[in-house]
Amino acid sequence: MITSKDNEKLKLVRKLGMKKHREKLGLFVTEGEDLARAGLAAGHEPRALLVHPECEIEGEMVEPDLLDGVSSLASGTKVIGIWPETWAEPDAVDGQTCLYLDGVSDPGNVGTIIRTADALIGGVVVIGPGSADPFSAGAVRASMGSIFTQTILRAGIEATPAPRIATVPSGGETPGPIAGSATICLGSEREGLSAAVLKECEARWTIPQRPGGAQSLNVAAAAAIACERVSSPPEEPATESLDSGT
Repeated sequence: MITSKDNEKLKLVRKLGMKKHREKLGLFVTEGEDLARAGLAAGHEPRALLVHPECEIEGEMVEPDLLDGVSSLASGTKVIGIWPETWAEPDAVDGQTCLYLDGVSDPGNVGTIIRTADALIGGVVVIGPGSADPFSAGAVRASMGSIFTQTILRAGIEATPAPRIATVPSGGETPGPIAGSATICLGSEREGLSAAVLKECEARWTIPQRPGGAQSLNVAAAAAIACERVSSPPEEPATESLDSGT
């Protein structure tokens, strides 16, 4: 059992709270039994699983106070996993529907979009400049395990397949089915898509909203609607879903 706060694995968990260390080491952290099980079920090999003595997941036991001390959750956790980051190669976009994130800086939105893509279209989520790290704690939690199953690529707009479709607040066409590969571009909620990305887009979509309603949609909600419009319904309804928990 780990009984010292100076343990190297606990030190590593603290380091991986910072993006520069995640990028340097190619590792990230998950907290909670659901995420640990999701990673294992997807066939990923953790570098370490640090577990509470009462946790049912097999791993290296840690004194509860020490485990809580490196947790980013206010309530603490029963398991912390250290995993290799998994980034796709550029050719992963070939023949795929892609979601391109341009300056989507909120980790929760990035994680939710990853989960949405995994649920509705698969394809590739392309993390463009200015977007939050999908392996940050907030993004990983919001992905609800899809960080392990959804294909993710870090690249600029030039790496994505045409046609490229800009999502804009007004003046665009209503989203509809896509034949073949394409890229749906999503921008920050404040600034929208950058001029450089808009220049590369061959079409624009605007999601219809009711008169007198909210002036705009959350970017993750917009992504879900766009994905639903281009995806085919499943052959069989899902029997269960994972909506919450750590």
